[in-house]
Amino acid sequence: MLWRQIGKSIMIMRVRNQREVRFFTVAVSLVVLLGSMVLRFFILPDDLASETALPGAFMAVMISAPIAFFVGQRMQEIHELAARLEHEVYHDLLTGVCTRSRFHECAAELGDECSVVIVADIDHFKSFNDRYGHHAGDLALRQFAAILAENCRSDDIVARFGGEEFVVLLRDTNLSDGLVAAERLGRRIRHKPVFVDQQALSLTASFGVAILPPGGNVEVAIQQADRALYNAKHEGRDRAYVYDPARDSGPLPTNATVEPESSNNHVS
Repeated sequence: MLWRQIGKSIMIMRVRNQREVRFFTVAVSLVVLLGSMVLRFFILPDDLASETALPGAFMAVMISAPIAFFVGQRMQEIHELAARLEHEVYHDLLTGVCTRSRFHECAAELGDECSVVIVADIDHFKSFNDRYGHHAGDLALRQFAAILAENCRSDDIVARFGGEEFVVLLRDTNLSDGLVAAERLGRRIRHKPVFVDQQALSLTASFGVAILPPGGNVEVAIQQADRALYNAKHEGRDRAYVYDPARDSGPLPTNATVEPESSNNHVS
């Protein structure tokens, strides 16, 4: 029973770095050494067990230590592989921010706090992509995501929902502070051009802001922020709008074009 329990403990151990590999090696070697000495005194006569204790202990350590070190190295590699796979599942491969599914997982864990949802969308991104190429578009997406992440707190959530649309969840935040945060993000994006082949290409973005009350439905908050984003686009882009039930509660026009494209991109 004891050895079975030890085996289970070893199986669930996580070896994350070389320091833990060495600790694992020492721990396993000590367990093997102790076990061999106990078995020796149980099986052999006392005088013979005493005479062979030192050579037996030396042999037990010489055999177990290299094996434990090898196993520890493999466990570290498995941990690193698992960490990479987890990161790829939870993070967008292009931008490094959270995926849509990870966003909803984190949102489901919110406590009794008021939060704010911001839907952010790069203005005229399709024209930018068509004019300067997919490489420039990818650079713009990476830079846009980096600005969002760098200007949010560590416990906020930044996710890419698809294309050039991103969703930010600001925890423990009221609506007025959420609008201030969205406007600050807009300024950061406006003042930091994307450099492609030594050419500075400016970007702007539009933002929709909505409240997520304690225990509220995050999907509803995203839809409200998306509707506010539509009005920000409709009113000229490069701005942040808060969801207003009196203005935004109706359905979007069926023929509405949120992002009419133009070939006139700003180049600085």
